[in-house]
Amino acid sequence: MRKTNLIFLLVLIPAFALANTVLQPSVPVPLTTGTETVDAPVTFPPYMIPAMDGTDLVGDTVTIGTTWYEGQHNGTIGRMVEKSDDGYLHFVWMNGTNSGASDRHVYYNTIDPSGTQGWYMAGYAVESSARAGYTTLDVDHGGIAFPAFHQQQANPNFHTAVGTDFFPHAGAFLIYEPPWIYENSVDLQAIWPRIMFDSDQVMRIVATHSHGVAAAPQRQWYISGEYDPLTYEITFDAEWDLVGWTNDIAADVATSDVSDRVAFAWTYSMDPGFPDTTGGATYSQWNNDIYVLIDDDGQDLHFDDYFNLTQFIPADPAWLPDTLMANMDTLRAYTDLNVFIDQDDWVHVSFTTRSYLELEGGSSYWHPSIVWHWSEQFPSEFQVVCNAFDDWDWNYTSCGAWQVKAQRPSLGQDPSTGYLYCMYHYYDTDTTAFSLGGFPSGEVFISMSQDGGESWSEGINITGTVTPNNASPGQCWSELSPSMAKLVDGTCHIMYVVDRDAGFVVQTEGTWTFNEVKYHSVPVDLIPASPLVPQDVPLHVSHGTWPGIPGEDSRANPVEFGLSQNYPNPFNPVTSITFALDEVSTISLKVFNLLGEEVAEVTSGNYGSGEHTVTFDGSNLASGVYLYKLEAGSRVETRKMLLLK
Repeated sequence: MRKTNLIFLLVLIPAFALANTVLQPSVPVPLTTGTETVDAPVTFPPYMIPAMDGTDLVGDTVTIGTTWYEGQHNGTIGRMVEKSDDGYLHFVWMNGTNSGASDRHVYYNTIDPSGTQGWYMAGYAVESSARAGYTTLDVDHGGIAFPAFHQQQANPNFHTAVGTDFFPHAGAFLIYEPPWIYENSVDLQAIWPRIMFDSDQVMRIVATHSHGVAAAPQRQWYISGEYDPLTYEITFDAEWDLVGWTNDIAADVATSDVSDRVAFAWTYSMDPGFPDTTGGATYSQWNNDIYVLIDDDGQDLHFDDYFNLTQFIPADPAWLPDTLMANMDTLRAYTDLNVFIDQDDWVHVSFTTRSYLELEGGSSYWHPSIVWHWSEQFPSEFQVVCNAFDDWDWNYTSCGAWQVKAQRPSLGQDPSTGYLYCMYHYYDTDTTAFSLGGFPSGEVFISMSQDGGESWSEGINITGTVTPNNASPGQCWSELSPSMAKLVDGTCHIMYVVDRDAGFVVQTEGTWTFNEVKYHSVPVDLIPASPLVPQDVPLHVSHGTWPGIPGEDSRANPVEFGLSQNYPNPFNPVTSITFALDEVSTISLKVFNLLGEEVAEVTSGNYGSGEHTVTFDGSNLASGVYLYKLEAGSRVETRKMLLLK
């Protein structure tokens, strides 16, 4: 089985925004607790909903259900809406059926090709557990919906479960739970699942283990399963595989429609000592890199074959008293991302970063954010989809726990054109349009790319709703938890909750309200391809470019392309070969005899900039002189080595 090689990306470009931030005031970052039961005020309908004339709405909306539980996910949204080959739209959401959402279930609805809902403006319960939610879905086996969620049965802990409909669009679900995870006889509860079927109809599920304690380290877990249409049963692997450690609920999974490829992405804490589970250390929910695993054949996954996509440069106190340089990178990945594989089999990752001043404790200027895009096709580049790094003076007010100004990206593609679309959530930070509780309202934006993600149009606000200033509970109009189907068939298919009191009530922000769940269709002809988002924002700092810096930091300068002498040399039978790349490259490192015949391939694939050391084992070769050759595009270097047995 061929695994994708490690890719190390270190883009060294001018420092961003720090010069603006060091003189600005700071506010505490809200710590997300993960609490699911909150005693908060309640406002019952009917509401004095502000009149919306619809002139700013792009596309059409219909109500497909309701919920008292407005926040559908704490981090990565995942896919809550999909379109099957038979033309049906499928939706799932977490329905708090009463005020306070003490009764909470997963609901499902459909819209057929004629526009008729399966359960008009209501949906239908998927499970009958004591409590369930945080659901995503995929559709396979001829239009059967497979919602994944976590539920609570007799055991007080929650566990991942997957439902399967008896027949397409029937709404009669059988529920199956994967094996539970135990460690030292303690149930680890893998919850918050994301699900995707691959081209062989194997379901891929990634979930997160929760301690139930804020800022405690968590683990991402993976399991696969298969559905038998003859018995209506789902069979899972015998146990879960460990993906990696995190402090966020950000993992996502994508599969290819044209091959066996599968991709995973998740956040990983950069804090020292991680993943110490003793609870004695302080862990950050916002100081993260993004890790990615790409597997070509989907067999026997090895999550230690990941690569660090972002490689943020941590603070270096050696530069003090120059705080500007000492902070190094001032961006970090936050708690959401989306991974997607396009029709040409390229992997894409969209993610959110927020400001992070490590030497100031990381808690300053937390709400400004940027939505980014990366693709395997252009591995050394990061494109800006939305730059919301503005409103510094507004920073005294919070978007809320788990929230930053621009966030929650969701990628899709129109097969007829190949164009990519990125939907994202954006907070209207107009201080004359805040709720009575002081929270801004969310909007939904869409941006498009006609060149595989190399450039992106400025996002268009498709909802265009405005919350009246000091709107009381029931009078807000705040879109929350948007999700987009990965298939764009001339129309972007989106769903979200309209929160009638801005703020995340499960984090004690605002009031419990009765909210609509909306389906929003946006024809792609209404999404402008220009103007383009300026690509003048770097992901990483560049060292030695700022006034007052004595010299340059050699650690951050790009290395030169080259191939080093193997060591030891002569060798028997193992030696190490080091090579350096000045940019991300597709390379091959091969061994030849003196007749020019290839005798071994040491390594090949995508490697990032910097130095890399690989091991060569000559056990199968005879003693003698050999040539080893590094190729990266048109560049070639060759050296000799001596094997003595």
